Amino acid sequence: MKKTILYRLFGIGSVPEKLRPVLDREGVVAIDEGIGGWFVAKHVNGPGKRYCHRTEGFSGCLAVTKTRVVCYTYGKRQINISVKDPKIVSLYVDTPTKQKLCISFESSNFRDGWQGVIEFQFRTDKAFLFREALAAIGAQQGTAVDAGKSDPDRLSSPSGRR
Repeated sequence: MKKTILYRLFGIGSVPEKLRPVLDREGVVAIDEGIGGWFVAKHVNGPGKRYCHRTEGFSGCLAVTKTRVVCYTYGKRQINISVKDPKIVSLYVDTPTKQKLCISFESSNFRDGWQGVIEFQFRTDKAFLFREALAAIGAQQGTAVDAGKSDPDRLSSPSGRR
């Protein structure tokens, strides 16, 4: 799969230089950079933020090591979670096509005062490799949206959303 134009021209979406040696020491299981994708926020509410349905394109990188999962978009850290963190089971991973990886989660599991589903959709040839690596450390198969539909707490909230 082609790297994004921003990556090819300016290196936007690469693994930060200071992070690369750290990831190598941790033992890289899967890594890709310069990958395009979409950030999708569904019914997200947080301090000073409210998104009914927000979608943004990005150029970024994703890495799974033996000790953590890290994702950067436009040089900004979006995901950084230890594989030993019990919240890792709150991550959902899906591969709707062989070149598309979706990582989603309920934002309230990671940030106090937030609620709603956040999803990162990556276009990468390594989608299945990432899915297997994330599943091996405890991420669940499927999407956070689908999991929320079967969540009884979701139905008991006044708005019908968590």
